[in-house]
Amino acid sequence: MNKGMHENKILNLLSLSTEDRYTYFIRHCADFEQVWGLVVGEDNWVIFKDNERDKIFPLWPHIELAELYCFEEHKKLGAKPQAINLEAFIQKCIPDMISGSVYFGAFYDGNRQGLVVTGDKLRWDLIEEINLVWE
Repeated sequence: MNKGMHENKILNLLSLSTEDRYTYFIRHCADFEQVWGLVVGEDNWVIFKDNERDKIFPLWPHIELAELYCFEEHKKLGAKPQAINLEAFIQKCIPDMISGSVYFGAFYDGNRQGLVVTGDKLRWDLIEEINLVWE
């Protein structure tokens, strides 16, 4: 495990419900102006299909959490955490994923539990948190 996050903090965060982890995710990403996804190779973002066959783009608020809770099949592909600047994420990534019918999965844990949201909800929640004003 990376030494950046204290183990007790990780355990405390994992004890939260998926909804509370989502709230933490939104606040933390807004504060630090980045989200963490997984990339294989140079720029192949990890997107997986859930049990309902929906496409999900998994995200985490910290590099350490992305490293720890990356699904085993993604680790086998060599997936590594990659930061995404929040402004670019909101303006480019979310619209691209919406057009591709991709949902977002926030803050997965070791049991593959995370809150899945639409791109519209994620964008709204992030903008609301950082109080961006769109022209």
